[in-house]
Amino acid sequence: MNSHHSLFSHAALQQPTGTTSDDRSQAFRPVQGGNDMQSGEKLLVEAYAAIWLILFALVFLSWRRQKQIDRRIDALEAAVQKARSGAGQGAS
Repeated sequence: MNSHHSLFSHAALQQPTGTTSDDRSQAFRPVQGGNDMQSGEKLLVEAYAAIWLILFALVFLSWRRQKQIDRRIDALEAAVQKARSGAGQGAS
């Protein structure tokens, strides 16, 4: 068991001379000044706020589009009504 322990400790103490993309993806290297952590509660609140903002934006845009569609339908119904009344007067 000592031979395995010394093998692992020797491998852990070796410093790589050149770093390749393979070395970076497999080796742990601590980041200098990496103590900037956010709380989970803050991230959760931010995520929910973003979701609600997106949801409100989608509802608002859908409401606006529906109003445009309603106006167009009203205009088309008025045009159909006018065409029917004009056709009725021409036949009499």
